Amino acid sequence: MPYRKLKRELLKAGFVARQGKGDHEVWSKDGITVVITQTREVSPALTRQALEAIERSKQK
Repeated sequence: MPYRKLKRELLKAGFVARQGKGDHEVWSKDGITVVITQTREVSPALTRQALEAIERSKQK
């Protein structure tokens, strides 16, 4: 998934970003944390983790 699209989904779900080390960003909301890389195309595994975190945040 493109980084911009994933970032948009995280923002829409209410996640807040902070800079991690290097090209990593740490997104968090209500104790749910996900780390993604700032690359043009985010890997399928990181995309899956981020989308699962969004779903968990909606259930809270």
